[in-house]
Amino acid sequence: MRPWTLVLIGIALIALAWRAFLAPFPGPGGNPYLDLIADRDPGLHRAIHAWHFLAPGVAVLLAGSIALSVSRVWLQPRSGSGAQGRLPDWPASPDDNAPSLVIGELHHPTVAEEAERPSWLVIPEKGLYTGMLVVGAVGTGKTTACMYPFARQLLSWQAGDPGRRAGALVLEVKGDFCHQVRSILKDAEREDDYLEIGLGGSLQWNPLDDPLLDSYSMAYGVASLINQLFGKSREPFWQQAYTNLVRWIVELHRLLPGSWVTLRDVYRCTVDAELFANRIGEAKAQALRLCPMRAVIAAKDLTAHKKALGDREWDMAPGAARVTCRLDADLGTLLEKLKVEYRTEPRGTGAGREFAEQVQAIERWYLHDWMALDAKLRTSIVEGISVFLSLFDQPEVAGVFCPPPPTGDDSQPTGTDVAQAEEEAPDVQPMPGLRRRLPPLSDLIEGGRVLALNMPAGANPALARAIGVLLKNAWMQALLRRPAEAARRPDRYMRPAVFICDEYQAFATVGQDDPSGDEKAFALTRQCRCVPLVATQSISSLRSVLPSGEAWRTLVQTLRTRIFLSLSDEASAKIASEMCGSVMKTQASYTFTETTGRPEFSLLSGRAGGGRGTIGASKSFRRSREPVFTPREFALLANYQAVCLPYNGVRSLPATRVYLKPHYLPRTHGYWRQREEGRI
Repeated sequence: MRPWTLVLIGIALIALAWRAFLAPFPGPGGNPYLDLIADRDPGLHRAIHAWHFLAPGVAVLLAGSIALSVSRVWLQPRSGSGAQGRLPDWPASPDDNAPSLVIGELHHPTVAEEAERPSWLVIPEKGLYTGMLVVGAVGTGKTTACMYPFARQLLSWQAGDPGRRAGALVLEVKGDFCHQVRSILKDAEREDDYLEIGLGGSLQWNPLDDPLLDSYSMAYGVASLINQLFGKSREPFWQQAYTNLVRWIVELHRLLPGSWVTLRDVYRCTVDAELFANRIGEAKAQALRLCPMRAVIAAKDLTAHKKALGDREWDMAPGAARVTCRLDADLGTLLEKLKVEYRTEPRGTGAGREFAEQVQAIERWYLHDWMALDAKLRTSIVEGISVFLSLFDQPEVAGVFCPPPPTGDDSQPTGTDVAQAEEEAPDVQPMPGLRRRLPPLSDLIEGGRVLALNMPAGANPALARAIGVLLKNAWMQALLRRPAEAARRPDRYMRPAVFICDEYQAFATVGQDDPSGDEKAFALTRQCRCVPLVATQSISSLRSVLPSGEAWRTLVQTLRTRIFLSLSDEASAKIASEMCGSVMKTQASYTFTETTGRPEFSLLSGRAGGGRGTIGASKSFRRSREPVFTPREFALLANYQAVCLPYNGVRSLPATRVYLKPHYLPRTHGYWRQREEGRI
């Protein structure tokens, strides 16, 4: 019941009480006319008695109803809406115990009209960990009304608590989002948490520096990235060949002193066969120092080359016509010169023996697999992989993403050091020797740091996408290790980690039947407490960069909350309409009939007319299933209007219209007021 109705009823009751106590009904003898009516018609007298008391209340209700009707019909439309559409208080605070995200205003769920009592659409913490997808054409407010405000809310949560505030990874291709994120952190007094990596920056990062990741997984990721960038062949041989080559090169460098490998090392060993062979020789020499080896040859070969080999101490191998001798570099060179086939056997035990067996596995692959391939086929494999790896042989790129091995005096930079260095010389590129190494990504996540990749795609699109995908995959790998770490340390707080990616189509990857891809990482983000927040121009943009088939559906279904702004292509609008579902609607249809029994023709006009006839009309209703939002409605959405499919972590909520809050406008003012003022 409305407040003014309650006030009106209260005044009517007061009027009734006033009449009852201050102006009572005349008793017998008080009014001769009433006495006459009571004597002749007692029923009429009782009605007059009742009306005496009810008249003031009825008069008040009648007058009040007329006044309210006049006010609502004539006065309110002329005087403006007043308090109509006033927003309630902002429902979230940075000091809340759990993070949440305010999407925008809620008015009528399906019609673009203002509500008298609007509310807020809020995604709670459980819903955040299931991911959000923002889809909108160019210029619809995708970045200013979604990415900037959402990033501010998430990065400002518990900003004053170093043990709880969220860490983040920021990827973008335009170059301005990083500056906005840095401004957000500065406003939240978290500027020391900001780290930025890019060409000419002050930080170095080696994409292959992950001791916890085996060489095969690392090589598979590189080969998959090559296929994503340059197209995937229907023949799986090429990816298998790329994976095999990169894997053994990575394994080889991990055995060399320092255990350090970069993409430039992989490229140089790929294109330089002599360097590759020398690296294997270095590993064999290292194996000989750690574990003595024996050379095993056939006894007949010893007899045939007795003059050259007889001065060494050879022992008969038990049970075979073979002889053995301690292997050193000189003996190995001599046997190769004499073209004597030999195999090696380790004589030591423990770690040295295991190291020697690993070197033997690499040499075995090199001699009997890689070198056994046809020369033209090897050239095709090298060419296919070097077109990507050659990007990292450029000095500017290698200086940032292929750093030298760490030394004992290397120290990790703090956020304050990086911020001060960039503030002192913002326009001067740091010298290679002054660059600092990026801390491990797991440390950045658990420390609540915000890492941003600032590599605008306008300069080098292929390199920007490659580095972005590599950094994203490495960051996700670090996240996926959190549940195991949490099981070992249950008392440790697992802070939220936010993945923010604008223009997501530039970095999206899917694995399909491969053990990699964003859809597999996003499917596990809830347990890792990761908040994926990605934005793209359209569903078609994702489909164009992903492999053919239904790969895009697998990716989109892992992002449970979807926000659709105005869409400019029909395919995306149709898909969005299907995602919003359909409802049963009643539609009316009309039928008109006209009949005549004796048609006549006019002699003047020559047209049919006259005669006797009947006209009939009928109206029928039918129920049919119609989309909640038609594809046309998505194309007609105004700026900062959106259709949202929210998920609160427990269940999916119905599709509804939502009115977004641009970051440059006060969030206390409603969308319709700002639209009337021309600010939107």
